[in-house]
Amino acid sequence: MKNFITRALSGIIYAALLFGALIAGKGWLAALLVLLSALGVYEYLRMNSDNMMPRLASVVDIAMSAALQLASCAYFTQHVEASRILGLLLVALLILRLVSQLYIVNTDTIASLQRSLSAIVYVALPLALVPLIYYQLATPYVVLALFIFIWMNDTGAYCVGCLIGRHKLFERISPKKTWEGFFGGMIFSVGAAFALRALFPDYFSQFDYLLLCLMGAVVTIFATLGDLIESMIKRSVGVKDSGKLIPGHGGILDRIDSLLLVIPAIVIYLVIIS
Repeated sequence: MKNFITRALSGIIYAALLFGALIAGKGWLAALLVLLSALGVYEYLRMNSDNMMPRLASVVDIAMSAALQLASCAYFTQHVEASRILGLLLVALLILRLVSQLYIVNTDTIASLQRSLSAIVYVALPLALVPLIYYQLATPYVVLALFIFIWMNDTGAYCVGCLIGRHKLFERISPKKTWEGFFGGMIFSVGAAFALRALFPDYFSQFDYLLLCLMGAVVTIFATLGDLIESMIKRSVGVKDSGKLIPGHGGILDRIDSLLLVIPAIVIYLVIIS
């Protein structure tokens, strides 16, 4: 019971912070993305490094992830000068990361550089696409809806999977996931899309019911894949959670793993339907 209360309270606080930052927009969105990206990259490096990742390299990688978020926000809000400066900073940090490897000894050079690159590509780059949806392809409410769809998908998959789950979805990676849970999550996600379109038509006026419900289905597919990919990474390095930052939930990566695949998929979806 105590664990349930802890998990519920930390989940509520996490959700409230996300909702507040997404609705407030502008600087708050940039701050949220920098925080999620920096923490996510840190957790990824930490669980993949076997304590061998040099501190200097990790600091540069985290700085690169933050600079990428700020550059993206500046570019899509059309702050041209700021986006140029931040873009140059990003390039300078990339050069610094490569040069720093010359002074790092007693480690596998290729493995070290691969960890840095994969951290940026896997964690930071998808998050840097959020401003594209937020400011240009759609609206802040669509980004907010994506989080709602992901949470409803998780809830539906868990409830239906526990009740009637029999057929394993991907047993080698995640033994508890079932096809019944997958389709249960999709029903919840599509149902949430239908409800949002019905209750808040002004906020989702660029979509009819079909397009928003299809978005809910796309979220389910790629949220599930994103969760499986993080499970695969954690299984390969022998850890249960990416971190312990959120009591009862694990680390930041454990909370945004679905989002890291959902965001690029939704960008493609929005471009196709536009």
